[in-house]
Amino acid sequence: MKQQALRDKLDAMAQLPGINGCALVEVDAGMVWHHAGQIDGVQALAEAASDYWRLYGRLAVQFKNLGELRVSIMVHAQGRLTLLPCGAGMLLVALTGDHKSAIDWTQWNAQTRELAQLVKQL
Repeated sequence: MKQQALRDKLDAMAQLPGINGCALVEVDAGMVWHHAGQIDGVQALAEAASDYWRLYGRLAVQFKNLGELRVSIMVHAQGRLTLLPCGAGMLLVALTGDHKSAIDWTQWNAQTRELAQLVKQL
């Protein structure tokens, strides 16, 4: 039942305006728990994107004066990856269009907090 609630929440998040896809990834293993969205290959892309976060983990000491990393955004020529922690050991990967995409980040953050609460219940 809790797994289904998690899937439903992620599916709803993938339907938000400006979001092309999203996935919940276990950081250490790079394993995708669930993915949703309108683009092909979102699972493979999310697995690969989690390497960005693990790279930060390996190099965190270099950035310690900046504090803990809250979000990482990589802008590519054809889209943007947004990575943020979502519960202990979990990473939320969002795939969006270019930087001009209209996304309600306040709504996204509220949805992310709700998803993190579901992850904690597992």
